[in-house]
Amino acid sequence: MNDPLPRVARVVVASPLPQLDRELEYEIPVELRERIGVGMRVTVPLRTSNRQLQGFVVAVEHAAEYAGKLAVITELVSTARVLTPEIAGLARAVADRQAGCAADVLRLAIPARSVRVEQRWLEARAEAAAAAAVAVATEVDEEVDAEVDTEQTRLAPPAATGTGELEDPEAALVPMYGAEAAALLARGRAARLALDAPVGVDSGVPRSLLALSAAAAARVRAGESVILAVPDYRDVELALRSLGRFLDPSRIRRLDTRAKPADRYSAFLACLDETPGVVVGTRSVIYAPASNLGAVLVWDDADESFTEQLAPYASTRDVALLRAERESLTLVFAAQTPSLEVARLVGMRWLTPVPLARPDSPKIISGSQALAEETPASHARIPALAWQEARRALEHGPVLLQVVRAGYIPSLSCAKCRHPARCTVCGGALEFARPSAPPSCRVCDSLHPEWQCPECGDKRLRNTSLGAERTAEELGRAFPGARVIVADGASETVSIDDRPCLVVATRGAEPVPLSGYAGIVLLDTERSLAQERLDAGIDALRGWSNAAALAGPSAKVVIVGGETPASHALRTWQQPEFATRELSERRELHFPPAVRVATITGTDEEVRGALATVQATPELQQGAALQILGPTPQDIGSRAVLKFGFALGAPLARALKSELVRAATSRRPRVAGRGGGHASTLRVRFDPPGIF
Repeated sequence: MNDPLPRVARVVVASPLPQLDRELEYEIPVELRERIGVGMRVTVPLRTSNRQLQGFVVAVEHAAEYAGKLAVITELVSTARVLTPEIAGLARAVADRQAGCAADVLRLAIPARSVRVEQRWLEARAEAAAAAAVAVATEVDEEVDAEVDTEQTRLAPPAATGTGELEDPEAALVPMYGAEAAALLARGRAARLALDAPVGVDSGVPRSLLALSAAAAARVRAGESVILAVPDYRDVELALRSLGRFLDPSRIRRLDTRAKPADRYSAFLACLDETPGVVVGTRSVIYAPASNLGAVLVWDDADESFTEQLAPYASTRDVALLRAERESLTLVFAAQTPSLEVARLVGMRWLTPVPLARPDSPKIISGSQALAEETPASHARIPALAWQEARRALEHGPVLLQVVRAGYIPSLSCAKCRHPARCTVCGGALEFARPSAPPSCRVCDSLHPEWQCPECGDKRLRNTSLGAERTAEELGRAFPGARVIVADGASETVSIDDRPCLVVATRGAEPVPLSGYAGIVLLDTERSLAQERLDAGIDALRGWSNAAALAGPSAKVVIVGGETPASHALRTWQQPEFATRELSERRELHFPPAVRVATITGTDEEVRGALATVQATPELQQGAALQILGPTPQDIGSRAVLKFGFALGAPLARALKSELVRAATSRRPRVAGRGGGHASTLRVRFDPPGIF
């Protein structure tokens, strides 16, 4: 007689070793066969190293493919099905694209377990299931009424629990984009859109986030769940505030890394419930297991916060593209300045641009006019026109001054020969961390009161840039009695009121006033463009545009500096055109994102071995679509850079993954008391930021 219960479980173990990046078969012990299921956590033995590892069950079957004797699952850690089939498939797809391990992706997707939180969640689900079973046993009429009520409760617009009425989200979209586009954002199926973001502030929320929140809320009211990915906690707070205008708090879930572990795990488990809602968070929210997911919305996808710092280094944008394609979701990218990657997809007609019904832009004054009129003060950091506009605006409300650097005086050089001042301990840049402080290292904090230039021997230092704190100090002297607020990466000021004040903020840290800024001054623009990075121009334009978009209705924006293509695009508010031209130039030079890039690092032997594998792969014969740069020596080991066409991404990832497995398994195991066993240092990274 055949056993109807499954006997074999396929498990993905939580190990970063590339040779274990596959589904392993384990025998299910008899006592667990009725309880174990897909998505549950288990503990399994690893024979090769006599260890116990945790993992996730991704399938249960009646027979094994492996002909030998299977190892037996050690423990069922929990009956909570925390890994859904959709996220398991997405993790595999991301790992394959990046030549990484699915276990590393799952570490990002599933928060650390909280036993107490999980037990409460399981008990609540058991109570709900018991209540449903009781309902099934009631009379037919009552059962039908209950089903109707449940369905209406699930799909109907949530009732307001506060004192005010909830707004109609689709009605909020119509003035911004028109009725047809509003309907597409609210109810379109598998649409792929690049959204023009509106400017201005509405009741303390940027209208750009308000538009995305309205689109998300409209879909929740239609019975779908939505993921809204934003760069950092400031945007999360603002998005939650704007979503509260359209949805009951019970339909809004916050999932970001700033939450306490128990709170984050609780929010993650809430995403597994069947009630549709909006899941808001930072980069890892893209892996949220939202039930009946209908759309993914991403705000400002080019923000560096969306760059994953952990292997396999997949950006939020790339994961969103993969997930939308795998699950046939509506995908919306929105930004004041579109990323070059989005511009590429628009040019391919893979994304459909959605313009504003009535395009609007801030009133921007070019700093080149001020410099031309004020020859004696042409080298002033804040020219007279900027002072005048700031003084005028301060009479009506808050004034923003955007700077490039945080701190007091973040960089120094020799006063005589202009040689950069460096730490004698670690080589880091020296700074003045506060007034009257000796120069100190920005990296290791070493003090250098007796610094001497290694080039000319002079002991005098000069400022090469001023930070937000020093700028605020100078403004305090120039505007006695005015309130001065410093907002940088260390500041957690998200919003301010409309009272007059001077706000000195670094890019991305600008607090949002209730009605927008009365005036905005963009400082250090030439320093922003002088960075030795391929993305310096587009990144500077993005930072300026996001700040300018916070201007109030009658505010003026002064951009200090000479006329450049980036500043011209800001002044004319033609960011998409700038992105298109930049992409065209990069396509001619074969630079990303017109092509993809991968780096290979390790010992010289390992890097050359990986390149030999690439060159031996028939699909990757070196030609116009594949260019190998290097290997070149680094401080430790060597590095090679590969530029390749998008069509070669999959075979290249497979070839490099096979080389990672070979390198990891070819080393002689370390044995206690004996030498050898050095681990492989070979590393592969696809699409690294700032490589050029």
